[in-house]
Amino acid sequence: MRRLLIFAGTLFVSAAAAPASAQQTDEQAVRVVVDRLFDGMRSRDTTMIRSTFASEAQFYGIGPDGGVRVTTPSAFITTIAAAPAGLLLDEVLQDVEIRVDGPLATVWTYYDFIAGGEFSHCGYDALQLLKVVGEWKIVALADTRRKEGCRPR
Repeated sequence: MRRLLIFAGTLFVSAAAAPASAQQTDEQAVRVVVDRLFDGMRSRDTTMIRSTFASEAQFYGIGPDGGVRVTTPSAFITTIAAAPAGLLLDEVLQDVEIRVDGPLATVWTYYDFIAGGEFSHCGYDALQLLKVVGEWKIVALADTRRKEGCRPR
């Protein structure tokens, strides 16, 4: 009887630990996608950048007129590819928060954007990812952009 209780207890602990382990694995996989996006931007690897997005993905932000501006990943990639040769585009992330529930993940992170070694702007990125056919893909990216009120570098 004692062995049966120990066995049942072991099964319960193993079953309880499995979701936490899977959650950690998904959080790590989401972080890999986010890092791949910004690594691709730094290296101007348009294939790497494109691999992070679902085909239906959209970028959202506030335009100069105060209205919502919507951009596609293709337009973003074109902008990155068209930047002057040798100009390093570096989005430095801080305090990355990742939340996962099943096939949905949200990433919230502060960033400083550095262009050619010079500070350009800062803000927050909010990314939504879905696990599509077993692979995490960015489906939406919204950001803020400002030059004032940024964290000290």
